[in-house]
Amino acid sequence: MSGETVVVGRIKHETHTFSSLTTDYDEFAATSLFFGDEIIPEFTDTNTDLGGFLEVADEQDWEVVPTVAANATPGGIVTDEALASFLDSLVSGIEEADPDAVLLGLHGAMVAESHPDGDGYILERVREAAGDVPVMGTLDLHANISDRMGELADGLFGYDTYPHVDIGETGVEAAKAMAATLAGDLDPVVVIERERLLPPLPPLQTAIEPMRSLLDSASQHEHALVPDISVFGGYAYADVPEAGFSVVGVTDAACAEKTRAVCAELASEAWDRRSEFDRSYTSVEAAASEAAEWTGEKPLLLADISDNPGGGAAEDGTVLLDALLSADVENAALAMLYDPAAVEAAVEAGVGVDVAVELGGHTEANGDPLSVTGTVRRITDGTYRNRGPMSTGLQVSFGKTAVLDVDGVSVIVGSHRQQPYDPEGFRSQGITPEDCAVLVVKSTVHYRAGFEPLVGEIREVATPGMADPDLTQFTYEHVSRPMYPLDR
Repeated sequence: MSGETVVVGRIKHETHTFSSLTTDYDEFAATSLFFGDEIIPEFTDTNTDLGGFLEVADEQDWEVVPTVAANATPGGIVTDEALASFLDSLVSGIEEADPDAVLLGLHGAMVAESHPDGDGYILERVREAAGDVPVMGTLDLHANISDRMGELADGLFGYDTYPHVDIGETGVEAAKAMAATLAGDLDPVVVIERERLLPPLPPLQTAIEPMRSLLDSASQHEHALVPDISVFGGYAYADVPEAGFSVVGVTDAACAEKTRAVCAELASEAWDRRSEFDRSYTSVEAAASEAAEWTGEKPLLLADISDNPGGGAAEDGTVLLDALLSADVENAALAMLYDPAAVEAAVEAGVGVDVAVELGGHTEANGDPLSVTGTVRRITDGTYRNRGPMSTGLQVSFGKTAVLDVDGVSVIVGSHRQQPYDPEGFRSQGITPEDCAVLVVKSTVHYRAGFEPLVGEIREVATPGMADPDLTQFTYEHVSRPMYPLDR
């Protein structure tokens, strides 16, 4: 059968419930927000969930009804007003189209003011509008899976990589399962198994153990009647009851119990290997010392893992930059530091002019503002498209941006929090990353997809910040206990 009407939509956010930041409508607008007819030309042929949906839709000759595509940089609680606005577009699109199916790009770790299980609430509203038609969605590997999500969705498909280089593939996978469902070849159900694990972000990298073998094992059990088994590491910075590690299967009803047994076995293996999620990191002092002495043919990359906006941090931490300046590190470049006031000062001064600013350190306990004088080297609108393996073709932006040369360090200063995981973030600001001795990126894992081929060595630097892998820095009130590593 072909020619079915399929509604597509995207409402995504990874919510850091300990953050002092607020995620409102403007935060989505500054990151990625499109409505209706804007969506198809923006996302076609991109490595995104919507790009994957559209690829299969074209093959299946579906009539696609695009509704909303909303995504904001991870941060604090999502306002009810913002979520309601996006849901209005999604729900009205469903009600008007009376579709045969609904495909959603979700994150799985959204928390809104009145809805701690934000993704469950989205699915609830969609189910009310769509009725009994199949509803499937893609989820981030860091999703916190609630029972409500599993009950309301006919399929939940997680990314299998971190860095997330398979977002488009996951969209294709979900859409193909939807096609099989519409053709009567799949009677889909969702099964969920959990463990009392709450890993921080760095050890969830899927190129290393234990995630590598867990995901390999999951894929070996996938076939036509079990289209997906996803291993979700969870998102540790959302203090909600469902936070933590889970394994989720999308399976034909006839295979449900066998699939549940597989998911339970994988979850149990993760528990048995829980100590492998413990990692050590490079100190700020050691990183600055190595950077000052670096003579490698390729750059040394310092990952500021705790001030990563992709993990919900403020991205204006100054501790590592301060250490580099104190160590007289030269030919270095940093992406990116969020400071709209410093950008405005640079714009007012103009390119080629020295400007004195109080740089960064304005938001969280991540370092004091630095009194620096830098030369304004470049001013841009901060917008570029990813060219690396992750979210290829997606437009992102630092907002209005200035590059300040401060005593041998080129600091990209932006007006919008955006994780600089793609080398194009440097190149778009006139910096060739391969020509630098030292690169600093405020990113925990995603940078590896684009930067590993360009650099000589990588150090994960334990800076202060809201994405600190030491979870004992946070006071949890709602996470189910006991939970490893909070309770050892």
